[in-house]
Amino acid sequence: MSLNQKTALITGASSGLGLASARALAAKGTNLIMVARGEERLEKAAKDIAQKYPSITVDAKVLDISNLDTLRQFTDSITQPIDVLMNNAGLMGPDFSLSIEGIESQMATNHIGHFLLTALLWPNLNRASDARVISLSSVVHRKGKLKTAGIDEIRGSDPKKYDRWQRYADSKLACLFFARELDIRARLSGSKVKSIAAHPGWALTNLQQGNPTPFDRLAQPSEVGARAQIRAAIEDGFSGGEFIGPKFELWGEPKNIKGSVRSRNLEISRALWATSEDLTGIKFLA
Repeated sequence: MSLNQKTALITGASSGLGLASARALAAKGTNLIMVARGEERLEKAAKDIAQKYPSITVDAKVLDISNLDTLRQFTDSITQPIDVLMNNAGLMGPDFSLSIEGIESQMATNHIGHFLLTALLWPNLNRASDARVISLSSVVHRKGKLKTAGIDEIRGSDPKKYDRWQRYADSKLACLFFARELDIRARLSGSKVKSIAAHPGWALTNLQQGNPTPFDRLAQPSEVGARAQIRAAIEDGFSGGEFIGPKFELWGEPKNIKGSVRSRNLEISRALWATSEDLTGIKFLA
């Protein structure tokens, strides 16, 4: 798929998988809107890409994806069609905290913020000729245990019930549910926007910096881990609903994979959608 002089918006674009994806798309002539929380690192990353690829435009936007009010303000400023929306930003295993809206930080960042971002940019995506929404899951979605995807379960506001690693797995399962439910609802609405999920396998990114292990040397570098989401963004042959990840789960060439049995539970994915609408205050492809 030609992305020359088209536009990609990438969250978490200042480092790791997001930065690797931004560089790969820039090399294809794609204009970039790079979004991240940290201003200094984001500005440097955007400047480096702009200098290397002077024929494209590179906009850097400092934004905490979990802050829904600033997210709404940000999307008001986006007027052009969006050809690729890469929902890449994430948190992994932090200490317990809540977003401004009172949602546990991992779920707020990894899923809820991206749900709202996608909903608000849906008109921009529909104006593009072959738009794609890429949602970042993880191999640990297999450990996700979302049962009802109700308000309390998704909000996760009780610190006594907080298990950082289980919550990460649950949030990445939510990302996969979202991608699959978005595919179904987009088709039913008649939209041509494609929803594709991806995961990097075992890749060493900034997410692991606070939780290093002796086995990190076995992980793939970000550039290799990002192959799945890059492929989902640029290659022909996808119809929507695919889940792209390494063929050996942790390593290997990207391919279309099935994911866990739970991730294909339509009842939970519908419930998660309704809960996400309630928590963001927006009706999206209802």
